[in-house]
Amino acid sequence: MRVPSRRRIAVVTTSYPAYDDDPAGHFVETEVAELERAGDEVRVFRPKPGGAFGWPGAPTRIRERPSRALDAAAWTARATLELRRFAPDCVVAHWCVPSAFPIALGAHASAELEVVSHGGDVRLLAGLPARARVAVVGAVSRRATRWRFVSEELLVSLASTLPADAARALRACAEIVPGSIEVPDVEDDARAKRSAVRARRLYVCAGRLVASKRVDKVIDYVATSPNHGTRRDERTLVILGDGPERAHLERLASAWRMDVRFLGTISRRETLGWIGAADELVHASRVEGLSTVVREAEQLGVPVTILS
Repeated sequence: MRVPSRRRIAVVTTSYPAYDDDPAGHFVETEVAELERAGDEVRVFRPKPGGAFGWPGAPTRIRERPSRALDAAAWTARATLELRRFAPDCVVAHWCVPSAFPIALGAHASAELEVVSHGGDVRLLAGLPARARVAVVGAVSRRATRWRFVSEELLVSLASTLPADAARALRACAEIVPGSIEVPDVEDDARAKRSAVRARRLYVCAGRLVASKRVDKVIDYVATSPNHGTRRDERTLVILGDGPERAHLERLASAWRMDVRFLGTISRRETLGWIGAADELVHASRVEGLSTVVREAEQLGVPVTILS
């Protein structure tokens, strides 16, 4: 029986765990582990933490400190050269810009190219000027072996911003493939967190505190819904994550006179412990397509409410 040859795979990503239990890009790390278990040689091309890339996203970080744009350009150029030297059989580019365009496009033409687009990636493309968006999507569509989207909604939302011929080219190489996730055993941690809130009904919301996540709708929902079988003063909402909307959300929670606990950015394992402890995970973002945190809650057997 013929033994499949070992492939050289380059994974290009702007988000990847920088330390054990770092929540950033954990789904990319999971995919890398799957490839390695299959016997492939995998090299990850990623920027150093603390520069242009990282929480809460490159556009925000560059606006905060414009000099970070130079850091982004330098890493992009360096990664393009290193990728060509590595000479992979296949490139997996998580996030179209800059991982696929321009970095992966600089690989040898014989290398297969898989592009993986997530919610933030599609929002960035949709926010480009129309001519730039068509140029980027067209270049990647012509080169990609396949372009994976984690949900149909994300593909539709990007295709709807393109001319008909560009949308057809995109769909010709597009596939819907939910990202890989692994949920560790957090039963003991979840039990301890559940005990800490005693008999109160526990709601959890996890994500960046930015307007598009609509965490204000989560707070309103927990405060006003009559379907919980508890009074407002018998409910606790734990919000995991941080961002520019935090002060506004804290004022909203205070106005409702409700027990809302803002825990900021915490490790992935602790996040999963809180999700596992919840009576209900509440999710209100309209811009992700298929949310990782929703999938994690479902794996942990936690009821999920998605607000319209």
